[in-house]
Amino acid sequence: MDIGIEDIVFTVNYGDEEIDLTGQVFRPRNFEEKSNLPPIVFNSGFAGGVSMYGQLFGRALAERGYCVMTYDVAGFYTNKHARNIVQQGNLTLTNVSLEDQKDEVLGAIAWTQKAFGRMPAVVSWAMGGTASLAAIAQLARAGGPQVAFYAPLNYTRISSLQNLRADKAAAHASLMALADDDAIPPFDTGTQKTRLGFYPLDTDTQAYVDEQLGAYTEAASVERWPGCSHMTASSYKDYVAFDPEAGLNGSAGFPPALIVHGADNTLHLPEEAVHLHGVYPGDATDGPYIIGGMAHGQQNQPDNAIFRQMIDQIDRNIATRAV
Repeated sequence: MDIGIEDIVFTVNYGDEEIDLTGQVFRPRNFEEKSNLPPIVFNSGFAGGVSMYGQLFGRALAERGYCVMTYDVAGFYTNKHARNIVQQGNLTLTNVSLEDQKDEVLGAIAWTQKAFGRMPAVVSWAMGGTASLAAIAQLARAGGPQVAFYAPLNYTRISSLQNLRADKAAAHASLMALADDDAIPPFDTGTQKTRLGFYPLDTDTQAYVDEQLGAYTEAASVERWPGCSHMTASSYKDYVAFDPEAGLNGSAGFPPALIVHGADNTLHLPEEAVHLHGVYPGDATDGPYIIGGMAHGQQNQPDNAIFRQMIDQIDRNIATRAV
């Protein structure tokens, strides 16, 4: 199918300021405005967005007839200098705020609703699912329009992710003792030098991410993945305190959902999908959709059969269950 790509600008209200971010819309060129398919907002993890998996999912879902809006989070790639950058002499530090990323999801939803005349479905990759879950919970508490569908892919609780560290208690104590603007590595790869890294990576994930995600960012003509050399210590402090599940109780009006996870995921473990299914207040089918042979992002390639299987399920569920 012939896919068109449109550059767009959308506004995000961060509470302390409003900022315009850039994004892209992927759509079939023969898209019918009267299509019964909702548009989709796709968001990704802490360094994710259109310059990484956004372009992959955007094209794959546009091939199924959807209009897909996606974007880079503030502080990375095409939105690198919009917000969340701290300069310390010659050193550039990136600050990651999941609260900010929740606000970005809400801004993307609002832009997409206005652009297409209806509330979108939200499809979220990995840690992006924590930000979108918080956004959906905020919409539920507000009692207004809700998104049409929710599909978190390889979701994890931030607290569970810390179990990958060699000594999570010692790392946590050391990180919490740092000043907020102290520099830390982007990743904890299990070495003494990286033990205070923001995001722990297991061995299997380390083996593929640099080559695969580096290829995506190079194709997008942006700074090579991960898009930062150092992060602020406050990034760690903020994300371990961020709990989107705390907002799930006491509200109604959550959208139907499909919780998707890789059976062989050694970074975000499959039991995280089982947990989310147990606490999600909306209709999430009889259980999470666990895909055999799927790890974390290793299968995220356009012609990979497991990736196509995942896209098939997302398409089928949105087409038949979206509100």
